[in-house]
Amino acid sequence: MLKIMTCLTLLVAATTPTLAALPPQYQRQAEFTAVLDAATEALGVSRLIQAIEMTEPDVFVVRSGECSVTVRIVDAPSKREPGWVGPMAFEAKADAVVC
Repeated sequence: MLKIMTCLTLLVAATTPTLAALPPQYQRQAEFTAVLDAATEALGVSRLIQAIEMTEPDVFVVRSGECSVTVRIVDAPSKREPGWVGPMAFEAKADAVVC
């Protein structure tokens, strides 16, 4: 009887959906790369990026000389199955450049 209960417990544990995301360091790296890309596109390639500051969760201020741009990480709509595991779908949106 104990063997049957053990087998059933393992079977139930193996068939339940698992919720997980990427480790934080990999997710943050993907966000940082997207922020750099969005800021470079907004500021232009002629302006050298001097500093990136995280002012709030998912909000970054990118500075280039006298100019700056705020870049926000926003959740992207996704068509994933429930219980899907993997990286968060997001987009980096740059506000207007302030000089």
